[in-house]
Amino acid sequence: IEAPVWASGPLATFGGAWWSEGSCAVGGGKRRRELDGGGEAGVVGTCDDPLSDACDVMCDDDLESCELVPVPGGRKKDRLVCRIDDKWVDLTNWRKAHPAGSHWIDAFDQRDATEVMHAFHSDKALGMLQRLPSARETDMPSKEVCPDVTPLQRNFRAFRAGLIKDGWFKRNYIVEAAQMASWGAMLALGIKLATTADWKYKLLSILPIAIANSYAGWLAHDYVHGTDKFCNFFRNFGAVTAGLSTTMWCDKHNMHHAKTNEVGIDEDLPGGPVLFVWPPTPENDKPWRKFQHFYLPLAYSLLFVVWRIDSLKVAWSRKIRHEQFCLAAHYALALAILPAPVFAGAVLLSGFMSATIVTVSHQNEDLMFEHEHDYVKNQFEATRDCRTSNPFSEWLWGGMQYQLEHHLMPTMPRYKYPALVPLVQKFAKENNIEYRASNELQLLKDNYMLYVDVARAPADPRARESASGLTI
Repeated sequence: IEAPVWASGPLATFGGAWWSEGSCAVGGGKRRRELDGGGEAGVVGTCDDPLSDACDVMCDDDLESCELVPVPGGRKKDRLVCRIDDKWVDLTNWRKAHPAGSHWIDAFDQRDATEVMHAFHSDKALGMLQRLPSARETDMPSKEVCPDVTPLQRNFRAFRAGLIKDGWFKRNYIVEAAQMASWGAMLALGIKLATTADWKYKLLSILPIAIANSYAGWLAHDYVHGTDKFCNFFRNFGAVTAGLSTTMWCDKHNMHHAKTNEVGIDEDLPGGPVLFVWPPTPENDKPWRKFQHFYLPLAYSLLFVVWRIDSLKVAWSRKIRHEQFCLAAHYALALAILPAPVFAGAVLLSGFMSATIVTVSHQNEDLMFEHEHDYVKNQFEATRDCRTSNPFSEWLWGGMQYQLEHHLMPTMPRYKYPALVPLVQKFAKENNIEYRASNELQLLKDNYMLYVDVARAPADPRARESASGLTI
C-alpha cells in the first residue's frame, strides 16, 4: 500500500504522517468518508490553513484524495491535541480523516500517544511525524491532566530503540515458511480424515481442523500487526483461511492494545450480557450470571461464530470488496471440501481453544477504571505471561503465551518473543516493576475461578459498564 496522493502538497501535513503500510492502524483497509465540498483534492472556499478553526480535513479513501472544507456555520472548534515524542501536536482538523477512524484521535485527546504511535505505524509513517502541526501553547493541557513522561516510559523507549537497532523486528523467512508449513500439515491431516468414508475418521477430523483454524488465527494475528511488506502481502490471510475480516479484527483489537484492561474501553473485557469478569450494576445484571461458570465452555466455543458473523457484517456494510472476495473464497472452499457438520464442529472447538488461550493473560490482572497515563506500566499490570509445559503446547499457543512481550512490541515477529523474555525480565527488575508469569494449568484454574467468584458476588451499584455487549 503506497501513501495516498494527498500525502504531498498542501495536505501533506495530515496525509502522510498517519498513513501506515499494512499496519493494523489503518483499520484493515480504506474507509469511505463523504466529502462536504467538491470532488477534487485541494483547498475549497476560504479555508487555506490546516490549523484554522473554520476548517476540517475531509477525505475520500476510495479516491485517495482529501480537501479542506469549511466547518458548517463557521463554528469554532475545541482543539484536539496529543503528545508524541515530547511534542504536542494539533490534530483537530485531522481527526475525521484518520484512516483508522476518528475515535482513535479522540481517545488520546490531551494525552501522550507516543507508545501507541510507535506500536501501530510503519517506519514510513513514523518518518513523517515532523509534518504534524505543533499545538499552540494555550491549547496544551496542564500536568494534572497529562502528567510528564515517567522514567519508566523513557527507559522503555530507549529499550525499544535498542531492539530496533539490533534487528529484532526483522523477519526470518525460513521460520515464516516453517510456521506456514506446520499449519498446512495440520490442515492437510484434517482434510484427509474428513474426506474418508468412515464416519469415525470424519468425527476425528474435527480436532486437527480446529487446531489448524486456531493456528491460522495466530498467523493472521502476526501478519496484521506487522508493518513490513511481507505482512502486507499476507494481510488477508485470516479472511481466506479462517473467515475473519482484517478490518473487523483491527477495529476490535487495536483499542485492546492501546488501553489494555481499561473498563469501558477495552472490548476484550466481557462485561455482559453473557459473561462477566466483575460484578455489574443491578440494572445491568442478568439472572443467568450466577451460572456463568457452568456455561463458560459453551460461551467460549462461540468466539469464532461471533467473529465470523461480525466479519461478514463489516465487509458487506462497508463494501470492502477485497475482503468480501476473500471471505467468499473461504466459505466456498471450506464447504466444498469439508462435510458441513465437520466444518461447524471445527469452528466451535477452535473457538473454545482460542478463547481459552487469549483470555487467561489479562482477565485476572489489574482492571483499569481510570485512564493510565503510563502505557508501559499499564501493560505490565494488566498482562501475564504463560509458561507452557511441552513443545506441542508451546506451538499451539501461537505466541500468545508471550502476551506481555507482544503488548510491548506488537509489530515484532512472534517467534522472537522467547528470546526476548529474559530481556523484558531484566528491564522489569531494573525499573522495579513486576514481571508476571504462571504455568498454563495455574492460569486456566485462576481464570475459571474468576468466573466462579464473579458468579457468586452480589451486584455492585458502583460498577462501570464494558465497552460492548457480547464480547465473550
